[in-house]
Amino acid sequence: FNGSLGVLQDHVPHYMLVEAPRAWLPGCARPDLALPQLWMLNGLLLSAYNPFLVLRRRPQIRLLLLLGTGNAVILAVFGTFQNLVHAPGLYFGLVPSPQEYFFSTFVYPNHWGAFILLNTAAGLGLLFQALRRREHRDLWHSPVLAGAVALLFLCATVPLSASRSSSVLLALLLLAAWLHFLSQMLARHRTRRESPLRPVAGIILLAGLAAGGVAFLARDVIAQRAQQTVSQLRELQDEEGADSRLTLYQDTWRMAREHPWFGWGLESYGDIFRVYNTQRVRYDGVHYWQPYYRSAHNDWLQAWAETGLVGTGLIVLLVLLPLAGVPWRRVSSPLPFCLLAGCGLIVLYAGVEFPFANPSVIFAFWTSFYLALAYAGLDRTEPPAASPS
Repeated sequence: FNGSLGVLQDHVPHYMLVEAPRAWLPGCARPDLALPQLWMLNGLLLSAYNPFLVLRRRPQIRLLLLLGTGNAVILAVFGTFQNLVHAPGLYFGLVPSPQEYFFSTFVYPNHWGAFILLNTAAGLGLLFQALRRREHRDLWHSPVLAGAVALLFLCATVPLSASRSSSVLLALLLLAAWLHFLSQMLARHRTRRESPLRPVAGIILLAGLAAGGVAFLARDVIAQRAQQTVSQLRELQDEEGADSRLTLYQDTWRMAREHPWFGWGLESYGDIFRVYNTQRVRYDGVHYWQPYYRSAHNDWLQAWAETGLVGTGLIVLLVLLPLAGVPWRRVSSPLPFCLLAGCGLIVLYAGVEFPFANPSVIFAFWTSFYLALAYAGLDRTEPPAASPS
């Protein structure tokens, strides 16, 4: 790396302090970790980009999304059984988990929540697309009902996994989808000059029963996490615990400002941040220990700290440039908009958590993004009325 290497000693821990007199030059503090991470990110991104290049028909895109959502349902079934038997670790205890809250094959529940959020958005898009095509006699004689039940079970695993923030985002997504479905139903009955009272009342009743069923299934986890939330809110009144997350962000900001243009390099946060971490936790009134952070709990701040403004800007352009190339006003299918809604929620979620630290979430995000672009392009060039596909 640019600069000299020194050692900072403070009681027991030993820290490497990297001084960089030429902070405007690109460099990497941990090339041994950066290169494998770069290869993995490139592999995930290119794998998600391949369907955008290869798939040329809308049924192929829908089938791929259906397979991805089905995979998520299988993982949800596995995780639910694992949770109900109170397995002590992953794979029913065969693999120890580094933390108490885990679900299915995911160690961190918020990563599971982000993964399910993307798959739920894809499933909702498929349901709305199936309703729009009207290939069956009515709703009760179509696969939409079975798909809705599977999607409901998929959503129930998020509160069951004890992910509070993901549960809130998922509730917002489902509320928006429910309101859209109600508006479509009201418009359809208004066109037919029929009273929408009975179907609307039935939909509201079913939604209430579904919410009650989810709350009943995850009642123990919800109660435990609610109690933990209350305890955390009480800790906010203490001087030492009032602004730990804010302090984390401020220290990360100082770290990023040292190398604002190109950052410290991929996978360097866990090592370099030790120098900038100002948090201390006392445990006996005299001595203290310093919490270790492998992640900034804010993917946007960590991206700036590791890749700088140049790298973060290129990531943003990787999203904005393809979006700008699609005339969205001419896209009539709800499927790409649902996919992009899930991606947008993950982008917002990355401002307070680190969903992009999980490879499965990264792959699901870019797959949803590029399939949304591919479907929007086909929907624009081949209006549904002109093609039975």
